[in-house]
Amino acid sequence: MAPDEAPVPAWLWRSVTWGVGLLTLAVAGLALALALGAADPPRAGPLAWQDDFKQPNDRWDWRAAEGAALAPRAGALVADFSGPGQWAAALAEAPAGVLTLEIAGAQTEGAGGAAGYGLVFNWASSADYAAVLVNGHGYVEAFQQTPAGRRDWYPFQQWPHILYGTESNRVRVDVRGRRVTARINDEVLAVFEAAGAGRVGVLARSSGPARVVFSWVRVWAAP
Repeated sequence: MAPDEAPVPAWLWRSVTWGVGLLTLAVAGLALALALGAADPPRAGPLAWQDDFKQPNDRWDWRAAEGAALAPRAGALVADFSGPGQWAAALAEAPAGVLTLEIAGAQTEGAGGAAGYGLVFNWASSADYAAVLVNGHGYVEAFQQTPAGRRDWYPFQQWPHILYGTESNRVRVDVRGRRVTARINDEVLAVFEAAGAGRVGVLARSSGPARVVFSWVRVWAAP
């Protein structure tokens, strides 16, 4: 040490050490909070129910067009399509009032974009429902189908926040009366008004042979 250099006080070393330690803990805590969903948009209320299709239950009504199949398999819900123009849906009763519905799914087999998949709500029949669907080529659509025709809230087109290929996408709607906010991977797709009420669940449609795997469905509801 040079004669004119004073030693660093012990209290200063301790302060720096404690400061670095506290900063490290704060960063780790923030990372954990984000991983647990602290930055996610708020949901309707407490988790009402969830299903990862690993255990059988009587919540679901399975429906599939001729040539298609839908069933739990290998710890997920699997929809298989043998050709174009087919569909499959799993439906459950919706909580009354304000709700959030979110699903995770992916197309795992078939030509890219050969199946659209996502969620369905306000389901009254196969001719009367609302849906938000994506595909592995980055396309998305949000619409309401009624016996009188179809109303597009977000016409079928590419959207920047889709995960491509066999990556799993999360599709979500927040329903507050007639007002609906649709999100994909936590990014807002559209806000619109949807008439009617009914069951909720998952929906997939094919434009060719394909397989869609739904990992889970979760529903939050206001108390």
